[in-house]
Amino acid sequence: MSEETQLLRVDIIGEPSCANKEKIRDFDPKSDELQPFQILNIAAVAGHGLSALVMFIYYSQEEDFTLPTTETYLKWKRLNTTSQTCTGAGRRLNTTNNGEFCIAPYTGQVCDDCGIDLGVLIIFFHLLSFFFQGLALATDYTNLTSLCFGDTWLGYQLDKSDDWEGNNFWGEELDQGCLGYKYKVMIEKGKNPLRFFEYSISAAIMLVAIGLLNGVTDINLIASIAVLTSTCQICGLVVEYLDKIELKWILHFNGWFTFLCAYGIIVHAFSKAASAVEGVEPPDFVYVIVVVLFLLYGCFGFVQFIELTCETRLCTFIFCKFCKEDSGSPWCPACRITEEQDVVECDKNILRKRKIKKSKCNPKYKEMVYVTLSLGSKLVLGWLIFTNILINVDQSS
Repeated sequence: MSEETQLLRVDIIGEPSCANKEKIRDFDPKSDELQPFQILNIAAVAGHGLSALVMFIYYSQEEDFTLPTTETYLKWKRLNTTSQTCTGAGRRLNTTNNGEFCIAPYTGQVCDDCGIDLGVLIIFFHLLSFFFQGLALATDYTNLTSLCFGDTWLGYQLDKSDDWEGNNFWGEELDQGCLGYKYKVMIEKGKNPLRFFEYSISAAIMLVAIGLLNGVTDINLIASIAVLTSTCQICGLVVEYLDKIELKWILHFNGWFTFLCAYGIIVHAFSKAASAVEGVEPPDFVYVIVVVLFLLYGCFGFVQFIELTCETRLCTFIFCKFCKEDSGSPWCPACRITEEQDVVECDKNILRKRKIKKSKCNPKYKEMVYVTLSLGSKLVLGWLIFTNILINVDQSS
C-alpha cells in the first residue's frame, strides 16, 4: 500500500454486492501509532492504579480515620421571666406574639455514628483518575474492521449476513470511537470532556480532604468547597467548547473566582489552626499540603490562561523556539500552532473571501501538561496524608 493512503467511504446501494467508493480525505497510515500524550496517559493510569492498590492494602490493615461532621444552627430558648438572662453568644429577642427568647448559635455533630473517612477519600480520587483516564484510552481501540483503505478493502468481505438497512458509510467510524468519543481525536480537536468531568469530582474530593485536614468539619462549608470546585472545572470545560474569545475569558476568570473562594475557606481554617495555641504550629506536612497543592491547582488554571492568551495574541512563547515539531523528538511538540481559516466578509454588498491566521496552543502539548499535573497533585496529596496520618508510622525508628 502506498504512503498516499486514502480513507474511502463505501455507500452500499441496494444489493450488498453493489457499492460506490468515494474519497473522504487522506489517511495517515501512522495515525494509529501511540502518541506521546497517550504514552504519558498510560503511565498516569498505571501510577493511579498502583497507588490506589497499595493504599487499599495498607489501609485495610489500619483503623479507620473517620472525621466527624458538624453543623451550626440557632437554638431558641424561651425566657419566662425578665430575670432570666442570655449567656455567652446568646442574644435576647422579644417577639410581639410569641414572647421573649434567648437565641444562641449551637454547633453539634450531624450524627453520632457517622463522619467522613479520610482514607477512603484519598483512595477514591486515585481510583477516579484510574477509571476515567483508562476509559479515555480504551476509546482509541474500537473495532476498525469496517474501514476501507486505498483501492482495496483489505480482505473485508461483504455478504448478505450483514445488516444493510439504509445507506452505510464505511470510514466514518474512524472518528466515532466509543459513544461518539475517541480520545486521540478529541485531543486533536482541543477538547477533552472526560478530563473535566473527572476533575469536577476528583478535585472536589481533594479539596474536601485538605479542608478536613485543617479542621473544616461543618457540613455546609464542606458542601460549599465541593460545589465551588466542581463549578470551577465545569467553567474550564465550557471554555473548550466556546468560539467567542470574550466569553472564554469571562468563564475562565469565573473559574478562578470559584476556585479562590473554595480555597479561601481552607486557608482561613488553616490560619486559625496555626495561631490557635501560642508556640504550637501544625506539622510541616500540613504546610506543604496547603501551599504546594494551591500552586499545583493554580497551574491547571495557568495552562488555560496561556491557551487563551495565545488565541488572543497577548504574548509569544519564547520557549517554543527551543521545542518544535521538526526537532525530531516526538516528546517535544510545538507548544503553539497556527491555522489558516477562511473568512467571508461583506464589504459594500460584495462578498469577499480571505484567509486569516489563528494561533492556538498545541492540544497534544496541553494534554501532556494536564496529565502530568493531575498525576503529580494526586500523588503529592495522597501520599503526604497517607504516610503522615493514615499509617501508624514508627517514629522511633
